[in-house]
Amino acid sequence: MASLTPAGRLQPQDALELRRRLREAFKSPPRMRDLLLGLNLEFDDYVGIGDEYPEAVQKIVDRANQELWWRRLLAEARSARPTDPMLAAFAEDFDLAPIPVETMAYGSGRIAARDLEARVRAANPLLDVLVWRAELGKVEGRVCRVECPARTAQGTGFLVGPDVVITNFHVMQRVISGEWKAEQVALRFDYKVLADGAQVSAGKTFKLAKDWLVDYSKYSEFDLKASAVGEPAEDELDYVLLRLDGKPGLEPLLANDPNSIERGWIDVPAEALVPDFTKQKAVYIVQHPDGKPMQIALDTDAIEGVFGNGTRLRYKTNTAPGSSGSPCFGPQWQWIALHHSGDPKYPGPDDPARYNQGILVTAIVRLLEKRGKRSALGRE
Repeated sequence: MASLTPAGRLQPQDALELRRRLREAFKSPPRMRDLLLGLNLEFDDYVGIGDEYPEAVQKIVDRANQELWWRRLLAEARSARPTDPMLAAFAEDFDLAPIPVETMAYGSGRIAARDLEARVRAANPLLDVLVWRAELGKVEGRVCRVECPARTAQGTGFLVGPDVVITNFHVMQRVISGEWKAEQVALRFDYKVLADGAQVSAGKTFKLAKDWLVDYSKYSEFDLKASAVGEPAEDELDYVLLRLDGKPGLEPLLANDPNSIERGWIDVPAEALVPDFTKQKAVYIVQHPDGKPMQIALDTDAIEGVFGNGTRLRYKTNTAPGSSGSPCFGPQWQWIALHHSGDPKYPGPDDPARYNQGILVTAIVRLLEKRGKRSALGRE
């Protein structure tokens, strides 16, 4: 992570780099004006009459740095241009982009920027790291914290349609049973928090619609036992589909920017077949651990195989509390599983789990098709 001055300002070389990245991402005064409007700031308040655009951007960054709102500026820029790989790479140094981590002997370790390209190439030799970052930028805006009540994280979820979020059944179990009120649930997108817990952006929250419960499937007792005999049933897949009050998937990521892309959602692969996991071993998990910045856990040799009556995928990619309901991706950023649990033999930090486990997308699709609810995944 890049160092700051004792007062929390960018070092001169980093301020210069931020100017460069903003000029490249927002190529004209109108685009920069739109960016500042998202912060309730006026472009003309920070530049002089007749300033050339590079000088105008310099003045804006200098003021933001001096007045300590450069993090808000950078976070807003990333929201407006989520697929800009160079802006993401810069923001990552300040915990304002998903932090790449890898599985280590005990927990996770951050992947240094200089090593990330090698990890990406190991997972997929044909994928350039800039393309990888751009794809991560798209996914980032589609992943949310599941909260109940608001600001109390229960897990992770992600959009699978314009107004539908998927997460684990066990994350929402108390709401489904009526123990907790549905009105208390909040789905928080674009939440930006630093490693020390300092909030940079509260993000945008959506409540549940009146007809919020689209479909669900309970977990299996075998998921909870260290030495279970038998297999989970085909309708024990630990998922729930939630309909939101609003359509975040169709909304622009930055409301004031006419060039902003739509948030979108994570699609089911066109060919919903079980991949050949003997050849495809890498797993990426975009997760929202409670109280931490969003992470992208990356393991290039993760997959241990398919279990649980052909419904569970086991992998070594590391997760953390609050990761339940996270999307798992293969090396070409195809959605392959819904993360839901870890090794039930795991007793504590001194004896780490042997594996983590997700529900295969193919199993979820099969059950939805059987129930006549396949259309819940994708555009209406």
